[in-house]
Amino acid sequence: MLLHIYVSFCITFTLIILTYWPFTHPTRRKSFIKDFKPILVGIIFGMTGLVLSAISLRFLQGTLINIHIVPLLYSGLIGGPWSIIISGAIMGLGSLYIIPTQSLLSISSLSNINLIVLSIILALVACKKPITLHTLTTYFFSVMAEIIVMLVLAICLPPILKIETILGFIAYALFTFFTIFTVIKRLQATSEKVQLIYRLKEKDYLTQLPNNLAIRSFAQEMVLETDNFSVLHFDVDNMKDINIKYGHLAGDGIIKQLATIIHHYIETKNGMAARVAGEEFYIILKDAPPAIALYHAEKLRHVIAHHSFKINDRQTTPLTVSIGISSSPDNAVDFDELAIIATQVTTEVKALGGNQVVHANNSEFHKGC
Repeated sequence: MLLHIYVSFCITFTLIILTYWPFTHPTRRKSFIKDFKPILVGIIFGMTGLVLSAISLRFLQGTLINIHIVPLLYSGLIGGPWSIIISGAIMGLGSLYIIPTQSLLSISSLSNINLIVLSIILALVACKKPITLHTLTTYFFSVMAEIIVMLVLAICLPPILKIETILGFIAYALFTFFTIFTVIKRLQATSEKVQLIYRLKEKDYLTQLPNNLAIRSFAQEMVLETDNFSVLHFDVDNMKDINIKYGHLAGDGIIKQLATIIHHYIETKNGMAARVAGEEFYIILKDAPPAIALYHAEKLRHVIAHHSFKINDRQTTPLTVSIGISSSPDNAVDFDELAIIATQVTTEVKALGGNQVVHANNSEFHKGC
């Protein structure tokens, strides 16, 4: 029996932990795992339950300790309500076939029928109150209470076997559930730290906009989706004068204000803005041929030129930007090439006095009014 307990625990623990990590940390791109997550999770945990049934713990003939609730609840944690229904159906119906019984009133049959009904009820409740790490223990104790009541009311078990079955079920379920729960909480805490580091690595520390690394990653994904996009390169015209006159702290405050203006404009335009150097920004606009890119760049240049940037409580200063634009597929397809072209155009704009927008396709600059 001890060997059965050990094997059963190892199978439950291994399959749940190995399933938890990839399904809760999918790739950023759309993938098969992400698209079919509830179905895949339901099948995996349903099969886990069947394996547990095949080596199920028997104290005496006809007595089964049902610890299916552990994979059932964790399927709900990872895959949601549909996973609960799928895994519950696989475990309940499959166990009836794997473990032959002489009567529908046997404890095995009643346990599996109860599992199917329970999975449906859990799924309905989970639609209203999702299973999370915060609510998982509440679900666990509620389901345990229901199963204990079922065992107490089971007419096919003599009193002594009822006590033995109930105590065995409680001890094993508690140990299995909370061991896995503790490990998953540690994995979650580690994952959150890793994700925070990853987000910080892709964030500009001053403006909290994406940085050069993030916009390159965004561009690589976008190139796979479309070849019709534009790259805008911003450079502040008079930042050096502001830093000399008011100090670098005031300059940092102005850069943050500028980043806010750019972000608010771009967030509804199917694009991404990033700070890549001191006073330089890149913007990628999806589905934006040259004409559309010019329109948005000119509008944004106008907004910036007419905004009063705050130095302190008493002082403000105007700000102007030079914007160079390149587009795919007109000028290049690779983001790095487009960025170089846009930056070169910006340099030319600044040499002509700045506060202008120009596209690489144009033979003459478009002055802002």
